[in-house]
Amino acid sequence: MADIFRFKRHDYIGAADAEEDTEFLSECFIDTGDLETLMDCKKPQRIVLGRTGTGKTALLYKLIERKDVIGIKPETLSFNYLANSTILQFFIEAGVKLDLFFRLLWRHVLTVELLKRRYKIDSDSAKTSFLSRFRNLLTRNKKKERAINYLLQWGETFWEETEYRIKEITNKIEKDLKSSVAGGFDSLKLEVSGAKKLTEQERTKVVERGQKVINSIQMRELSDILSFLDEDVFDDEQQNFYITIDRLDENWVDDNFRYLLIRSLIETLRDFRSVRNVKVIVALRRDLLERVFRYTRDAGFQEEKYRNLYLPIKWDKKQLEALLDKRVNFLVKRSYTKKSVGYKDLLPSKIGETRTIEYMIARTLRRPREIIEFFNNCISLAERKPSISVTSLRTAEGEYSKDRLRSLEDEWYADYPSLLQFTFILRKKPARFRICDLKIEEIEEFCLEYTITNFGQKCLLAQEAKKVAEGIISAEDFLLVLFHVFYRTGVVGLKSATYEKMLWCYEGPETIAAKTINLDAQVAIHPVFWRVLGVKPDS
Repeated sequence: MADIFRFKRHDYIGAADAEEDTEFLSECFIDTGDLETLMDCKKPQRIVLGRTGTGKTALLYKLIERKDVIGIKPETLSFNYLANSTILQFFIEAGVKLDLFFRLLWRHVLTVELLKRRYKIDSDSAKTSFLSRFRNLLTRNKKKERAINYLLQWGETFWEETEYRIKEITNKIEKDLKSSVAGGFDSLKLEVSGAKKLTEQERTKVVERGQKVINSIQMRELSDILSFLDEDVFDDEQQNFYITIDRLDENWVDDNFRYLLIRSLIETLRDFRSVRNVKVIVALRRDLLERVFRYTRDAGFQEEKYRNLYLPIKWDKKQLEALLDKRVNFLVKRSYTKKSVGYKDLLPSKIGETRTIEYMIARTLRRPREIIEFFNNCISLAERKPSISVTSLRTAEGEYSKDRLRSLEDEWYADYPSLLQFTFILRKKPARFRICDLKIEEIEEFCLEYTITNFGQKCLLAQEAKKVAEGIISAEDFLLVLFHVFYRTGVVGLKSATYEKMLWCYEGPETIAAKTINLDAQVAIHPVFWRVLGVKPDS
């Protein structure tokens, strides 16, 4: 090996983003059993659920390689057109629930995309043939009349871009909503400021009239369409159709609308289960799903109803080891030799008394992205060398540790924008300690200084720190909330009693309620953050 292989500048074993990692992904995919479940239309799992870097997008790419898939990008759907509608904003602020309208949009978009793919509607002639087919069917089957009439109503614009159809449907709803408050509200401004000025009596009338418009949406016709799709269009069990929707965590629409639209999309996924040979698949970050349910929760909400839709993505140590081995082998064989080469050929056998692969995996939150980035950092320090030394690995670990803390801040910014600043409490602490070992005076001083320098910050941790500074809660109560957040985000593991094992969010419960944490609980700072936080390693 020494005479054949040397690391070159810019060598790497893959990119953090699946869209930039297609070459390695195609050749080095590790089948954890999730792909087979995803491809089976009879299985209910259709929400690919995991944290950042667990491989949700990679799984969808492998599905696209093997099946005929319609990929929908949310940023192409012109949902910003909804967010910019002052009329919709007015009615939402007034209290009108637009759930049915958003479900109508999703059902319509998905139905049209499926029909376009099934009948290859990509030209005027294809459109004419499609419409003719359904007009003929209408004369033969009166039971399908409502569904077919709905298709014919919109059929003239089937070849248009999806964003065109969304605008078209939205314009119609806006017109109906505006008409509903015509007369008696002549001086009313149909915008958020106008809704805020409504008296209670006016608000009641607006909600009553607006909700009547929304409730009259043609959901019955759309239900008939789902039955029609199942029985007459996608009735061949040998031919399955898939739609994938990804990147819902990006800024494709204002957050206030995004959570409502995602919740409506989840409801639509449940609706489409009735079309047996079609599967609509969505990739979602777990923290985003939690926010969606938190902000759209209504009376009678039960998350249990949705859990059979979830396909949780988790990795164990053996799978991460196999992934690293495959990628290293592909890097070397692609550029240097046909001989099979694994990570063991390039890494030192041990770091101290620990096997190197165990050492590296222990510094991940069990995500493929992390083991790839750690190894890439090592490669960058091994240019023109045939292997990675212990010194290079430890040096790479320092930069990797900083990167992971910054990435964690980005991942959880929507919930805890000040997370990074609060990790300062863990700086230079032992790798393991009990919560009650922390000095209360130091915690009180930290909360006071943070509140003074970050006045007005509205996130959970900032608010709890402010309560300590103002004497509303004790520092001990603050610590219970803090370690609830640290556990949930993966910064620490927790062990409540001596006879229990240390729990981590990626292999135990994903969250532990603050009220169930006690001050005697043992804390383990995750090894990935030891270097950046100046933590003394476990003996």
